[in-house]
Amino acid sequence: MPEEIIDLNAIATDRHSINSSDKPKEVTFNRVHSILYGDPSTKLIYDNAQKYFNKTFDQTYPHTFLKEDIFISIIQNIHPLLNLQFIVEVGSFTGNSASIMGNVLKKSYPGSFVLCIDTWLGDLNMWVNKVVWKHLSVSEDSRPTVYYQFLINIIKQNLTEIILPVSMTSILGARFLQTYQFYPQVIYLDSAHEQGETLIELSLYWNLLQPGGILFGDDWNWRS
Repeated sequence: MPEEIIDLNAIATDRHSINSSDKPKEVTFNRVHSILYGDPSTKLIYDNAQKYFNKTFDQTYPHTFLKEDIFISIIQNIHPLLNLQFIVEVGSFTGNSASIMGNVLKKSYPGSFVLCIDTWLGDLNMWVNKVVWKHLSVSEDSRPTVYYQFLINIIKQNLTEIILPVSMTSILGARFLQTYQFYPQVIYLDSAHEQGETLIELSLYWNLLQPGGILFGDDWNWRS
């Protein structure tokens, strides 16, 4: 059982009410980038995206079910007292859904950004059944290179100051957010797809969501 693997209450945050005078600290792209990689005005994480692999823009990955109109309807339903500024996506792969969210934020929510948490190593279905294997883009030395595809896809859409990737497991990503008390207004889960692991993610990220925010996800018809 998941509770035997990890204490689901260990990461529980002190969730304040929506009307609390103790407001969560502001989370910005520059602040998170500086913590993870250094000052973005000096060196942006995207600067060396083509240093190792020659990728070109490619959004042909077929399993992206988030659409712009759905995303807009979701973010319009967060509590009216919340200012949409910080979104977390868990499971990003080639960046198709991140791009959809990023383009909406770019047009309508200046100053907001998406933190994309992913290992960019694929899931069990990709490795065992070779589902969408080509999109994992495994190199000759057996390492997936889809992360660099993600970077190029974001660069080509001019979203490099709105979409911020971090290569972490979902659990490590949750602990990172909790450590810095970074609480998103919206969280999009599209990661685990494995029974038990999915429950852990739901518990961890629900505890990180700002009261009045929205947690939503993909692939709810999967058995896990």
